[in-house]
Amino acid sequence: MMDEDPGPERFYPNFYPRFENEPTKNRFRIITTEDSGEGIISRVSFKPGEIVFRFAGVLMQDMTLHTLQLSPGNHLHDPFFMGKVLHSCDPNMICDMSTQTFTAVKEIRKGDFLTMDYETTEDELYRSFDCCCGAPNCRGHIRGRIFRFPDLRELPLVAGLNA
Repeated sequence: MMDEDPGPERFYPNFYPRFENEPTKNRFRIITTEDSGEGIISRVSFKPGEIVFRFAGVLMQDMTLHTLQLSPGNHLHDPFFMGKVLHSCDPNMICDMSTQTFTAVKEIRKGDFLTMDYETTEDELYRSFDCCCGAPNCRGHIRGRIFRFPDLRELPLVAGLNA
């Protein structure tokens, strides 16, 4: 009997079941930069509207550097992949927490870093920071959406919310 092909090399540990649109090492590469820490570079191109990847994680009440907020007090912890997406005030992807997917909002070319706007998913960041993304609309200091939209503190999270 032949062994079943295990498929492309994974970022997620083997105790995570494989899933559709899972990020794999033939499509992405994680690198460490001096300026931004760990980030993800695409090895393939994506057009606007294409799903870039789906993510998984462990549901937690506490936030960490590698979580995204599902709802107030509920965070998805993924130190293997999703937690390494870099911030940009003019990102190339949006995150949909209901489907746990990242979708391209502009063309992503081979060699581009994957970016999202952290203030579209997080009420308050685990650690605020001074942004140096270089975008014309750079907001300078990134703290969380409740600081950008104080009147929206009681509203549910909206994926892709931009001001």
